Amino acid sequence: MSAAEVGTMEQTSRWRRRHNRMGYWYILPAFVLFSFMVAYPIVRSFYLSFYEFSVLEPDSAKFVALDNYVKLATSTPNRGPLWNTLYFTLIFVPPYVLLSLVIAVMLNAVRRGSVFLRTMIFTPVVVSLAVSAVMWVLFYDSRFGMAQEAIVWTCNHINYYAGRLGIGPIATAPEAGVLGDPSWAMIGIAVMCFWNGVGINIILYLVGLQRIPDDLYEAARVDGAGAWQRFWHITLPQLRPTIYLVVLLSLIGAFKIFGQPYIMTGGGPQDSTMTYVMRLYNLAFRYGKFKLGYASSLAYALALFIFVMSLFLRKLNRPVE
Repeated sequence: MSAAEVGTMEQTSRWRRRHNRMGYWYILPAFVLFSFMVAYPIVRSFYLSFYEFSVLEPDSAKFVALDNYVKLATSTPNRGPLWNTLYFTLIFVPPYVLLSLVIAVMLNAVRRGSVFLRTMIFTPVVVSLAVSAVMWVLFYDSRFGMAQEAIVWTCNHINYYAGRLGIGPIATAPEAGVLGDPSWAMIGIAVMCFWNGVGINIILYLVGLQRIPDDLYEAARVDGAGAWQRFWHITLPQLRPTIYLVVLLSLIGAFKIFGQPYIMTGGGPQDSTMTYVMRLYNLAFRYGKFKLGYASSLAYALALFIFVMSLFLRKLNRPVE
């Protein structure tokens, strides 16, 4: 190797080192912002979860070890919000995952007007959560809401035909409106969440569907496979990674639900829509409690649960050898 080549390599090496140092300076502002706005609050809240700490009495913080976590598991006031969250997850996630898949398969088969239909379905996603929630509150209003009128009309017709069969009234419309009835309120919130977010799932499914080679369907048709067989043996296996992603995101969103019930019902009526995260928020910032230590333990318990659930779903998603 000649001296000129060695000099060129050394010059290139110095330029690369200088270039790398310049890159670190570029990311320094973002790193500092991340450290103070994200990393420090995460570490600080984890530290506080082992203390009995209130903003109103910061000097009287008391180390309680795992007492906050034990209290979380045994405290009666936590059971209602936890069961409400599980109930919401049960009535929301299955239709959210399955119906969005059905709609995506139908949209994928549409040739004319597909762009318009996809735009219309995705539009609610970009609408502000606060605007969507207030709009649905009016939609559910017991005095002039269209949903209330539709439910009353449906219940009247069901009871009419049930009476003709000698069964008697079997359906009861909520007199106080959907959001004013404890047995209807969470269902109403689930419907609103479905409308507001189903477009994301549909787009994810459409991306997965369009990545499936047409040759697989052509070969299946040649072999005499029907539409259901093609869907069951080709579409679903090929969509497995997408379905895993949709299920995971849907479950995480369901367990973290806060904004919709907070705006639409405030946790009522009779705490029937008080979710786990709303309970956490109330302990930390409302009603003069400001129990940041206890609230932090609730937050980390939820984070741990979501982490374990994610690992479990990832294990289920592994291909069978």
